[in-house]
Amino acid sequence: MIQTVKFRIYPDEAQEHQLHEIFTSYNRMKRIGYNLLFHGEDYMATRFGEGKTIQQCLMGLCHNNPYVNTILIDNKMKLDSQKTWLKKQRKRMAQQLTVITKKINKIKEQNTHDRRLKGLYARRSSIMAKLHNLHLEPVVFGTKKLFRQRIRDTISREEFRIRRDSSFSCIGKKQQGLKNVNLKVLPDKTVKIRTFSKQKGRKWLIIPMSVNLVQEKWFQQILNADKYTVPVKRKFFKGKTRYFVHVSYEIPEPPPRYGYEHGAIGLDFNYNFAALTNVDTHGNLLSYHSISFNNLHNYRTDKRNDYISYKMDKIVNYCINKGKGIVVEDLQFEQEFSYNTKRNRKLSNMKTTALQLLERKCKKRGVSFRKVFPGYTSIIGRYSYSGLHNLSTHHLASYVIARRGLGFKEAFLAVYNWVLSQVEEFIEPHLKKGSPYRSWSMIHDLFEHSGITSFKTAEILKKAVLMKYVLNSVTSAQPDNLKAGSSSFMKAGRIDDYHKT
Repeated sequence: MIQTVKFRIYPDEAQEHQLHEIFTSYNRMKRIGYNLLFHGEDYMATRFGEGKTIQQCLMGLCHNNPYVNTILIDNKMKLDSQKTWLKKQRKRMAQQLTVITKKINKIKEQNTHDRRLKGLYARRSSIMAKLHNLHLEPVVFGTKKLFRQRIRDTISREEFRIRRDSSFSCIGKKQQGLKNVNLKVLPDKTVKIRTFSKQKGRKWLIIPMSVNLVQEKWFQQILNADKYTVPVKRKFFKGKTRYFVHVSYEIPEPPPRYGYEHGAIGLDFNYNFAALTNVDTHGNLLSYHSISFNNLHNYRTDKRNDYISYKMDKIVNYCINKGKGIVVEDLQFEQEFSYNTKRNRKLSNMKTTALQLLERKCKKRGVSFRKVFPGYTSIIGRYSYSGLHNLSTHHLASYVIARRGLGFKEAFLAVYNWVLSQVEEFIEPHLKKGSPYRSWSMIHDLFEHSGITSFKTAEILKKAVLMKYVLNSVTSAQPDNLKAGSSSFMKAGRIDDYHKT
């Protein structure tokens, strides 16, 4: 497990000038290195001549191999992420075209002169043009937002450069018994930084840093760590520049203190709230709780991340208070096409921030973290336990998740087996035979189509009798043959509508 500790450093005026040179030179090489990697060998030959590699080109600028290796690794990761983005964007646009085409065909079947078709055709043409012209674009270092602020002259040129060239780092290196010789934390609470200068007395910077009482324990761990990385960052705050070091090192994961010996906490994660249920070792519901995420999509990035972290701490504290580990769904998110920008942002927040952050916090604080298959938890909770527990669908889903994490299997109720046996051969199941959730899928489709909303046994039997009457009246079959005419019944509509007539 990786832990990062932030310390503030206090360079004097001369050291601050040298740090400024390092920030400027490092980030300048980073931009050059990325352009060489992005444009390829022809661009490299034009700028530096034939037969040179990217490393040789950058070494001619700074003559410091560890810094160059760090720049090459960062640039390769950045380019790979750009290629991944391009692949996902193409997949998303292809999905958009599929959705719009289906919608166009559906509308044309009803009315070929529908006014909505004009807008859908325009939308589809626009997406097709974007997909055709989609390609990798050079990276704007310092973010586009900061670049636009500089163009509009809302920030000064100096502030733009400070915020753009805001960090530098160096990968660890072992040489003659010394580790990470370019950036090193010393026992006297100073940071040793290698400069690009070759002059004697200017090769190294030794800058004091502040270590408070809380950080003292982490500082000793850093000194004893086998390896660590030390990115140096600067921040422009109230007209002044502040400098920090973010020391990252690996620590062993603490053994879980809160396991599943006394039960589990089930978590059903939604983009606007989290549903928690407390379950004992026998799978019985003890209590439930909700944690809401109000207006999460309206916050800016930093505030949103802080807000999510605060809410994840609440979930972990609930588990610690109950003395049990947590069970969550093993969710796999794919980028889906939607016209709802807020929904897309909410899903992005949950999949990129909340779930990963919750897992890290649980491991760090000794709370056992277990993932289970997410399929049909809401359906099983709704159909099996809505009559037993007067809870929302999300809390019932979290109850099923907790039971699944403890190893319990949900039995298919006998009354559902009886109802399903009457029309099973006329239903087109979504799942193959042998799937443990095939029966749940079929009974869900039947109930959704027939309008059965109460899951009490008496109500289901009452509806089943009415279903028998509908099937036989549609097909004129014998009264005892419930299978007869069920396909006509499925096409005829809802039972409630038939009953009203």
